[in-house]
Amino acid sequence: MSLEDSKIDIIKRRKEATFIADGLDNNASADKIIEYLEDNQKKKNKIYSLYSQTVRQRRTTAGKYRDNKHFLLVGHPLNVFSDDWDGGLNSGYFETFSHKSMLPKMISIIKNIDKKDPVTEYMKKKMIWQDTLIDYKRIMRLMSKKRKYEWINDEVLHCPEQLVEIAAHYEQNPDIYFECSYNWYYAGHGNMLLMNLYGIDYLVHSEFSCLYITLFLKYNLLIEHDTTVTFDCGPGLNILETISSQNIIALRTKHKIFVLKILECDTSIQIEKLKEMDSTLPFTGISFDEYHKNILYVTTLDYKLTIVNIDRMTGRSRQLRGNVSSLVDNWSTVIGSERGYFTHVAKHAITLYDKRTNAAFQRWKNLRNITDDVACNDISVASHATDKRLLYFGTDHHLFLMDLRYNKKEKNKLKVVQRWTHGMQCLPTYMSVRKFDYNRELICLSSQWCEDLCVVSNHADRLTRHTDISSVAMPYRPPSVLQALSEAKEKMLCCDLNNPIEDRLCTSITGLSVLEQDDKYHLLMLNSLGDVSCHTLCPQYMTAFFEDTSAELLSEWGKTYKREPKDLEVSSIEDIRNIWKKLKRVPDDYKLGENKFLKKESKFTEKEIDDAFENEELETGLLDIWTKNPSEETKNESSFSLFFNNDDE
Repeated sequence: MSLEDSKIDIIKRRKEATFIADGLDNNASADKIIEYLEDNQKKKNKIYSLYSQTVRQRRTTAGKYRDNKHFLLVGHPLNVFSDDWDGGLNSGYFETFSHKSMLPKMISIIKNIDKKDPVTEYMKKKMIWQDTLIDYKRIMRLMSKKRKYEWINDEVLHCPEQLVEIAAHYEQNPDIYFECSYNWYYAGHGNMLLMNLYGIDYLVHSEFSCLYITLFLKYNLLIEHDTTVTFDCGPGLNILETISSQNIIALRTKHKIFVLKILECDTSIQIEKLKEMDSTLPFTGISFDEYHKNILYVTTLDYKLTIVNIDRMTGRSRQLRGNVSSLVDNWSTVIGSERGYFTHVAKHAITLYDKRTNAAFQRWKNLRNITDDVACNDISVASHATDKRLLYFGTDHHLFLMDLRYNKKEKNKLKVVQRWTHGMQCLPTYMSVRKFDYNRELICLSSQWCEDLCVVSNHADRLTRHTDISSVAMPYRPPSVLQALSEAKEKMLCCDLNNPIEDRLCTSITGLSVLEQDDKYHLLMLNSLGDVSCHTLCPQYMTAFFEDTSAELLSEWGKTYKREPKDLEVSSIEDIRNIWKKLKRVPDDYKLGENKFLKKESKFTEKEIDDAFENEELETGLLDIWTKNPSEETKNESSFSLFFNNDDE
């Protein structure tokens, strides 16, 4: 059979394409669509199969953050409609974000140059310990069973050396409660906030073990570092969370809580320590009640809540509901914004407690049923909306909006009413909710990775309007500081090879604050070394009137980053003895950068050429060519004529 005949045979056997939804009106109501599918069982099965492949739950995170980029999985924005919804959507139901962000710029000075990122250094120690433990276990599996252990007598045990080393290694565990892919110790409200004290704006931020209160000119985005008031918690007590209520500031470290008071003294302020709390188990969260502003909530790893009255400096404890069989990565926090109850947010559940009796009256544990990926969606951050009856909370992939209204008579329970997919690489750890346009609010999400920033605009009047919401805004990802660095390098800026700033810009994020200014919103992000960056959100029509100088500003900021020079650095090689033997000292008279293989041009003087002809070092016939004038003709008398005879002439 020829090739053409085989092609014709294949074409004949190929079935004609059929469109499953052919004849279906995509603008029809839900009742019409169901009626259409019931008429054709084959089409209905095919459509439901395609639907299941698209939106069904999945388990695709076996390697989580190491082996695959699971944050790239597709997510669908979802919304709960009322019972009388006809299934129709407006033409502009999915709307884009109305604002646009400029490239971020750094608004702080560089400090802590020689220090390491405390967020990632803590995780690196744990990862090194785990890798060593895996090596020990691999060696033990390869060992013969005869070399296990046996009792010689009641007091002497014979065992392999590796078994003793494993036992000693377990005792060197940096943290028996931490085995997570992100540092949840720093989760919560973050280490940066804006305060107005006695009519003056201040930027409150914490770095390592020190609290800084700095004068902040918000209209110029200028931090006055010369007017800083500090409080040091002590060596090794890194501040993990910083919150405030009026003129009271609370600091959370791993095992200590500091309650501070800001006092006005003439034209300056002072910090006074009011109380210090200790705990054998690590603290996981602190927060001030937004309604009863003198109440401080403190949670520990075992779900134990301490309610502190700041006025009386007294506290009472309460055991919260939840599974405490294992304390590993058992993060949780408590937030309060309503008069009658406070909310306990854990990784897998949200529980409401009555403030009068401290008893739980409503608990929600339905997270796994409303996520696309069931293997990794844990709650990592939560914040009340502008309407305190609503709660936003974030997981690995999604941002949810929950209706907290509860009525025992009407049997109303907690339920999630909206969902977005934020697309961030790491879990969101910081959230800020602010008023936005008319009847709207702005939700800002950030993780500890410098590129992870997501903003969402949503309707603020969801509970008061008489109809369903008319549109859903898609999440917007502002450009990162690494994109600003890329723009700068394209302009041949930030190219100092001795002092590169890439690693500095990739320092972990530890704080997020939002500043409203006319039609613009400034998103301030703090990293663990004290650098503050600013994203400016402005209406899209205004971007044409702004000149983007982020690259130039980043270059000026990076010029102050000067690290201590190093004479020699050999990386990734444990033993450099063989390299050291081959190293040779460079002579002092050696010209660096000189190309030895470049042929040098030799210039001779006229006298040297004449002497060469007299000594018969050169062909005599070349002398006439050397000495002739342009108008003269030279007779060829050289010996070359022996080989090139002019017989034809």
